[in-house]
Amino acid sequence: MAAAPAARRAWSQKQKIRAGAWAVGVFAVVAVGALTGALIKTDQQKEEAIKQFRETTPEEQIAALEAHKESLLKQRSHIQFKLDRFNARVEERKKELEAKKESEK
Repeated sequence: MAAAPAARRAWSQKQKIRAGAWAVGVFAVVAVGALTGALIKTDQQKEEAIKQFRETTPEEQIAALEAHKESLLKQRSHIQFKLDRFNARVEERKKELEAKKESEK
């Protein structure tokens, strides 16, 4: 006759803490490894882009820089537009609050 299966025991507090510590440790190692790998890849991509840029002719470099400048200026104008709208709303709200305070007096 086969022996009855061993009864499952509940984990003790010490075992739970040990398992939790291992889980956190493994997670930390995996997270640091993933982050390190991503940073290394990003650095390699930057180095490759710089290398390609340096291999181009000065005329091509100037054209690329002008295109990048144009892109940045468009972004700047878009952000400035948003900032102006935001400042206008802030001023509008200030005037509303002042008018409300005046009407309460």
